[in-house]
Amino acid sequence: MRLLALLSAAALLVACSGGQPPTGEHDDAPEAGSLSGSLAAGLIDSGIPEPARLGCYDRGPGDYIDAVERPEGMRSFRIHVPPGYDGQSLVPAVFNFHGQARTAEEQDAYSGFPVISDREGFILVSPEGGSYPQQWDIAGVYAEDGIDDVGAVSQMVDYVESQFCIDPGRVFAAGLSNGGQMAAQAGCYLSNQFAGVAPVAGIVFQGCEGPPVAVITFHGTGDYNVPYESAPEAVTEWARHNGCPETPEVEWVTSEVRREAYFGCEGAPVVFYTIEGGGHTWPGAEDNTGGIGPTTHDINASELIWDLFSRIRR
Repeated sequence: MRLLALLSAAALLVACSGGQPPTGEHDDAPEAGSLSGSLAAGLIDSGIPEPARLGCYDRGPGDYIDAVERPEGMRSFRIHVPPGYDGQSLVPAVFNFHGQARTAEEQDAYSGFPVISDREGFILVSPEGGSYPQQWDIAGVYAEDGIDDVGAVSQMVDYVESQFCIDPGRVFAAGLSNGGQMAAQAGCYLSNQFAGVAPVAGIVFQGCEGPPVAVITFHGTGDYNVPYESAPEAVTEWARHNGCPETPEVEWVTSEVRREAYFGCEGAPVVFYTIEGGGHTWPGAEDNTGGIGPTTHDINASELIWDLFSRIRR
């Protein structure tokens, strides 16, 4: 498959129908916030302009809390619409999933994505997990409480696309820990809706059978919440699923950060950052603001995530 590279606020409660996917049983450092030249060379600029849709929808920039109705009850999510959004053309959307026992607001603050959204012009959607404490049901892996989080997220995607000028080929997912697992699960079971995923300290592979999606993931070797040892195998499975070469290009970005990049894939690239001694944290985030253990400041995960997503279109 050829890769085409490239929230003030009222609460609106609307029920929308969403897809119901199958449930699984299941040595110079590159400039911070950018891909290396070799990886960028593996992506193809599409040259496709974003279609103009004058007066697309009436809702403008700002911060919103919306919800969809689900069998388990109302599921809310924060929507951050950047100041430059004018409702005239299609823009990307990034779904940002919090970790177990965290909230969408906490995840937005920890990741720093709202700032990047304002600068780069994508809409940021940050859902609240189901059950209590808030978490994500990861089929065959974690918190299997019978909550169809995959169906809920699919419905959220449909809802947001009905409210804002979202490019359906440029919808992405990121998250931390259990939220990282949810991002990966969205890519696995909702590959018709998500073009790329970015699990931080929580990548999983669940025997995906749909189309490839781009993957960028980060994991610290000193992570004792979600052990690092779970990551390499999942990365290898994603690379195989995406039709990537068997051997990645390996580069030490800094003395404590190693990148393994699979590009030249039949489907979509897979990029894996290993942080030597890194904890259960978001690279580049402020210390002691959301994770557990050491945080590297050699790289910024959010900048790197957007740098890849900005080049991808399903």
